Amino acid sequence: MSRFLLLVATCVGAALLGCAPPMQSVRLSEGPEPVEMRMRPGILQAGLPAELVVESPGADSIAVESGDGMDRYWSTGPVLTARLTADFGDTGRTVPQAVRWNGHLLDLLQKPARISACKQGRCREFYHEFPRRLLEQNKRTVALTAGWSTVFARRTITGSDRSVLFEKALSNSVWSFQAELAERSWSALAQGFLGPDERGASLDLSRMIKPAGDGLRYGLAVHVGMARPSWLPEQQSPLLTDRTVYQLCVGPSIMIKGLTASTQIGVHTDGVETLQVLSTRVSLNGNLTAVRSPITLSAEKTFSFGGGAIISRRRDALENLSAAIHLVDDFAVKVGVTTHRIAWPNEHSSDDLRGAETLITLGGQYSLTW
Repeated sequence: MSRFLLLVATCVGAALLGCAPPMQSVRLSEGPEPVEMRMRPGILQAGLPAELVVESPGADSIAVESGDGMDRYWSTGPVLTARLTADFGDTGRTVPQAVRWNGHLLDLLQKPARISACKQGRCREFYHEFPRRLLEQNKRTVALTAGWSTVFARRTITGSDRSVLFEKALSNSVWSFQAELAERSWSALAQGFLGPDERGASLDLSRMIKPAGDGLRYGLAVHVGMARPSWLPEQQSPLLTDRTVYQLCVGPSIMIKGLTASTQIGVHTDGVETLQVLSTRVSLNGNLTAVRSPITLSAEKTFSFGGGAIISRRRDALENLSAAIHLVDDFAVKVGVTTHRIAWPNEHSSDDLRGAETLITLGGQYSLTW
């Protein structure tokens, strides 16, 4: 799993480098002594400094000053290089948020500036406006999502002496759905999937108990889930029987609008055996966060053990990470990786059966939010 995540991170980094914003150029003055300004990216954004270059051949000095005089960059010679941040020219006042008017998002704030190019004591001044991207306050609280993915699966079951009883690699189509609510006191996530050899559904609820300021809240989270695998080779052993597994977990949570993280304890049962569960879950829906973002993220790590002894040979461990990147407002590309390890004890430890399942998901999803 770690190698796959490293590969994904490398590919994303290469894509970001290949999609770096171009340098935008503005000619402030023509003639024998032109003044040219270049900036990358062309719009100031929070958390993303912009590279500014002002060039005038033959100039003794060049200066860039905000309209209120609070920020000033100065350099000798014909070239000035500076890094502008989104707070350029701010006087400590609260930055307004983007608003919508007649269905259009007004998210650009023009920041005035003076650019001076001096030569032998004579300075030429130019007026310019740097656009700043404003963040939109997100009032959306509900998101409904449906998607289709191709799942590449590799499954193995080994017996005593690590002998391979079952091994198979295949690809399947899987349908998925998700409904999410993120408001002041409640956070809810219902999701499910349906494939030819596995299906399941779950519900996560988190209720605020105590506000902590700055949008942070402490709450209590509950997870209810069910899953039914249909790929276990029952002919290999009576232990390998397809059963519906139910899970119930409860624990504390941290809530920020659109983001919920919780650590829980609970029970896991298939109607024959009941296991104890420790789990950690994180859910982020960028469409519902206080400021909208194009990323939806879900991470889960669950460890089930039992029954009876604190350390038992009966185990079920699941790690899942999935992300969706919105290419347009409602459509997103979804990627994910899941590892699942299972141990079924026999009468003797040397006869224990062990299963391993690795799933890689690639597909798309469509969301509606309001």
